[in-house]
Amino acid sequence: MVLEKRFSLTAILSLIVISNPQTIIRTALENHELHNKVIHRDALPDKINQMEHSITESSFSEKDLNKAIRVMNKHNIDADFSILERYNLTEKDLIKGVICENCKGNKLFRRHGTWLCNQCQLSSKKAHIPALRDYFYLLGSTITNRQLRNFLNISSSSSATRILQSLNLTSSGANKGRVYRLNFDE
Repeated sequence: MVLEKRFSLTAILSLIVISNPQTIIRTALENHELHNKVIHRDALPDKINQMEHSITESSFSEKDLNKAIRVMNKHNIDADFSILERYNLTEKDLIKGVICENCKGNKLFRRHGTWLCNQCQLSSKKAHIPALRDYFYLLGSTITNRQLRNFLNISSSSSATRILQSLNLTSSGANKGRVYRLNFDE
């Protein structure tokens, strides 16, 4: 491959950046090194500065860098693995519910179509969307009413139906067999 031949002496630094600030990142004790590799988007500028200072000398010219960027963009492919399997997690390991974007850990409850926080009094009609984005990336692109209720910690199937319908998702099947297709590819 072009990159292997041309840039074999270049150090490759990598990170996993979680864009949802409500996502809680926890690692098992045996995976403590992941804590430095998996970060929230807010920590990215500091992490880039830290990485830049750790590199003492540029391995290639501006022209080589642009060529490397073109080659990487050309060969970019989506991940073909399950995040949960990759890190030996199950769905039971996930923290379910809708997390308050202000308190960053307090779970919201739903009343009359609005998500509410007991701690900071935040109210939001769309607070479930980041949680469903997490579901999409962690568990898959299809969801049923029951799966939505389980993941968002709500008991009412009619509330779940209203949430699903408000997202204007495509669906297949009927009644208890209805499956909705989530789409968060941006």
